[in-house]
Amino acid sequence: MINPRILDLVMLIELGLLVFSVVLFFAHGAWLYIISQRNSAQLVHARSALVKIVAGTSQSTADIKILKRLPTRVKTTAFLEMSRNISGDAKDRLRAAARSTGLVEAARGYCRSRKWKNRLRGARLLTNLDERDDVVRRLLRDSHPDVRAQAAEWAAIQPTPAIIDEMLMLLGDSDTEFRFAVQDALLRMGREVVSPLGEYLDKSDGTAAELGLELAAAIAEPRFLAAGLLHSRNEDSSVRASAARLLASIGSDESKNRLMEALHDPIPEVRAAAASGLGKMRHWAAAVQMSRMLADPTWSVRRESAMALRKIGGPGMLLLQRAAASDNESVADIAQLILDTPLAE
Repeated sequence: MINPRILDLVMLIELGLLVFSVVLFFAHGAWLYIISQRNSAQLVHARSALVKIVAGTSQSTADIKILKRLPTRVKTTAFLEMSRNISGDAKDRLRAAARSTGLVEAARGYCRSRKWKNRLRGARLLTNLDERDDVVRRLLRDSHPDVRAQAAEWAAIQPTPAIIDEMLMLLGDSDTEFRFAVQDALLRMGREVVSPLGEYLDKSDGTAAELGLELAAAIAEPRFLAAGLLHSRNEDSSVRASAARLLASIGSDESKNRLMEALHDPIPEVRAAAASGLGKMRHWAAAVQMSRMLADPTWSVRRESAMALRKIGGPGMLLLQRAAASDNESVADIAQLILDTPLAE
């Protein structure tokens, strides 16, 4: 038999723990509320000071002092908000204020942190401030893909030859999100990337060449014609298909001739890319050949050939209408399908 006093003691302890938990819960909520209110008030002061600084309407010394006294997290929020909506001289004044208040140095410290979220915060802050700093460049090789992607966004506004070369080397990264970020960053660099990308294509192969060709197709500069012609004869069918898309984007006579040859490629992916490219260029001389390809054993080739005929216009439409009345069921079906499909402008 258990002693009643022991039971009473256990119940008192449990009751005490329950009361303590309730008090702790409400105390924690009250503390969070107080912190939130304090941060909100500080954020208002930070925004007010930054507005005056970037507008250049008054002496910024007093405003800088206000910002210096604020917690780093509050300053980070305020500067990030402001940086997204300004450019030019206003961005220069904001960047100078970030340096004066120690925020840039704090961001560098974040970038060196062992915690990936801190590194991401630091890279994002330096990116939004357009701050040139090699500490972010080193994050292009970071272990976390989100941090690498943010570093790639930073690189887009720093189109130096060294950074462009490093970004090109990262085109083949295994992480899809980061690879997209690299491609997007290189595209945003504009014409600065044309010459380095051309050299990269001249010496690349395999997946690296495939990704480089896709990037070149989006830029569509005549500088890439030689690389497109070269890789259109690559042993890798995926590279040949990417080269076909590049040649179509350039649109020269040499491109048309090579794409006409590629219509006879043994790999369906390449034939489809060539047909799509000729349709994109509205190369009416290819219409008869592509009408024959409506009987190709691969559906994707039939579809792209039919769509190319549709894009070519008059001659292509006539051939499609004839094909729609064909005794060959697969030819008639694909022709009628494309004739009934609205063509996006």
